[in-house]
Amino acid sequence: MYNLDPTAARKADQTGSRIADIGKYVGTFTQAEDITAGTGTKGVALRFECNGQSANLSLYTTKSDGTQIMGFQSLMAIMTCMSLRGITPKPGTVKFWDNDAKAEVERQAQIFPDLCGKPIGLLLETEDYPKNDGGTGTRMVIAGIFQAKTDLTASEILDKKTVPEQLPKMVTRLHHRPVRAAKAPAGRAAAPAGGSGFDDMDDDIPF
Repeated sequence: MYNLDPTAARKADQTGSRIADIGKYVGTFTQAEDITAGTGTKGVALRFECNGQSANLSLYTTKSDGTQIMGFQSLMAIMTCMSLRGITPKPGTVKFWDNDAKAEVERQAQIFPDLCGKPIGLLLETEDYPKNDGGTGTRMVIAGIFQAKTDLTASEILDKKTVPEQLPKMVTRLHHRPVRAAKAPAGRAAAPAGGSGFDDMDDDIPF
C-alpha cells in the first residue's frame, strides 16, 4: 500500500532536469573530475545536484606554468566549506553525454572522491558563451560558495565567525552575464566575497 506523498510527486517533474535559474542552491557534487584543457590549464569538472536537478560546472585552477587563476580560489573555498585540508585524485569513472550514442556513458578518469556526497552551498549565475557553430549558448557558473549547514562563507569560517553576514549581500549581486561581458565578470566572481581568506592557511584553520 502507498499513501500519496505530494512532495515526492512534485520532485518527479524535476528528475533529470537541468538547473537553469540564477540563485542559491544547497546540494552535493556527484562527480569531481581532474581535468586538463588543451592549453595545459588544469581544473576540476563538477556535477552538482540539488533536488533532482543538476548542473555541470567547471573550475579552472592553474595555468600550464603553474600560475593560479580565479578558479583556484573557488576550489579552496569549497574545500574550506567541506572542512577538507587536501584532496588527491584517484582512478575512477565519470558519466558524460556521448553525442554519437545519444546517451550518457561512463569512462575512466582521475576523480576527487572527497568532494563528492558532502553538502555544499553554491550561488549560481547564468553566463552566455559563443558556441563553435557560431551560435550562443548559456551555462551555469559558480558565483559564490557557502557552508550548507551554516550559510557561512569560506572567509567567515577561517575567521571563526558564527553568524553569516556575507551571503545575503552576495545573493543580491547575482546576475546574468552576457556573452560580451562574460570573461571579466567570470574571473571577478570566482573569488569568495569578503576577501579570499587564504593568505595564511596554517595553524589558524579551524578544522
